[in-house]
Amino acid sequence: MNSIRDGRSFRNSSSEGTCNRSVSHIKMPKEPISRYHLTARILFLFGIYFLFPLKSTPQDKVYAKYLVDTLASSYMAGRGYVKDGNRKASDFIATEMKRSGLHCFSGEYFQSFTLPVNIFPGDVELMINGIKMKPGVDFVISGSSPPMNGEFKIRKLKTKFFASSAGLLKLQGKDFSGILILIDKSEIPKEQLPLADSLIRTNFLKSAGFIVLSQKERLLFSVSSAFRQQSFPVFEVLKPSMPGNPSRAKVSIEAEFHPSYQVRNVIGYIPGTEEPDSFLVITAHFDHLGMMGNEVIFPGANDNASGVAMMLDMARHFSHPDNKPRYSIAFLAFSGEETGLNGSEFYVEKPLFSLKKISFLINLDMVGTGSEGITVVNGKTFTNQFEKLSSINKDNEYVLKVVSRGESCNSDHCPFYKAGVPAVFIYSMGSEHREYHNIYDNADRVPFTEYEDIFRLLRDFLTSYRKDAELSGGNNQ
Repeated sequence: MNSIRDGRSFRNSSSEGTCNRSVSHIKMPKEPISRYHLTARILFLFGIYFLFPLKSTPQDKVYAKYLVDTLASSYMAGRGYVKDGNRKASDFIATEMKRSGLHCFSGEYFQSFTLPVNIFPGDVELMINGIKMKPGVDFVISGSSPPMNGEFKIRKLKTKFFASSAGLLKLQGKDFSGILILIDKSEIPKEQLPLADSLIRTNFLKSAGFIVLSQKERLLFSVSSAFRQQSFPVFEVLKPSMPGNPSRAKVSIEAEFHPSYQVRNVIGYIPGTEEPDSFLVITAHFDHLGMMGNEVIFPGANDNASGVAMMLDMARHFSHPDNKPRYSIAFLAFSGEETGLNGSEFYVEKPLFSLKKISFLINLDMVGTGSEGITVVNGKTFTNQFEKLSSINKDNEYVLKVVSRGESCNSDHCPFYKAGVPAVFIYSMGSEHREYHNIYDNADRVPFTEYEDIFRLLRDFLTSYRKDAELSGGNNQ
């Protein structure tokens, strides 16, 4: 899930891959991918999965863990745009759809498009006063940072300069070209922070870049600004990691801007037994932040390997002969969510079947917890569907609570909702896993606290869904 939403332009490109393509085309690593995340546990899960591929259970937590372990492995490189991680992930998902026997539209699982993205395939290094900062732990950089190599002075701007715009304007005309401006936001009054943010955003002082001190426990990386490459970098550094009296910095950043990087949505469906021309849709984005440099990986286990796992597990369940759905169910795995909802926006512009045929859409994003229940974004808009979910949960005591929330354009349901499709976004709640957009969101930390019960709740909702009943009485749209 992306905390900042800013959709960007992209272009279509030719699709590739077919439903008849052999599942053996995936190039898995020659060396064990357990180097970081795939320990002996995944080998055990892998064996169970392939020994019993058609196991008919209401949900398959072993299979879900196998999917998360694989998608969050070092081989997938954070499912971003360094080391071909995004393409590897899309290949893997297509293979899983193939194994479950999903149909595809126009003979292919892939829907290709391009997006602009700035990536960091090489060194990302920061040394302050001769002390090397650890990337991903002590510091992160903005997604729009350019290539840079050199030594710079550090100048801290005092709080007084942010008291008014006039204070900052007094600095105009001074030479900051070889200087990294240091800003400690913890020392700036809240009402003055917009002025500091404006300086960082515009760099009207024409500095070499910025170092922003953070009081956070964990640093968050983001690629929402990576649709372009700016002329200056922004480093966010943990305040406790900053050496005293910082005066000089040595910087090395390798960055590449790709105006048309090709990525792929992965799409399959199960035909309905009674209403094949009417679709229920499950979506989940499979992309994550990738890598910041050639060593630091953001695994994205909860965000959003967990949502992809539940989507593929649902596809596996409904593809079983005993569980064929009344309505057709489409499964849409999107790329480009973290860069600005690019994949879902592209799909809405170029749908593979009419959006008018979608009866209801459920977007899954971060469902690896659940001790405190689930939240349904747009639940206050689509009240009938929300009440149905709540009623099923009450009757079966699946999760602690089902919470209704209003509109929020913070995941892939949003482009569909804007296009008039009834759509909600579901995420799990729980303090047992708080890692988000950092290097610690790995497979071993995702607890799957209420995975089975969230699965059962959604399964029951989809199985019992009746279009006329859900739409009767209208929605507050």
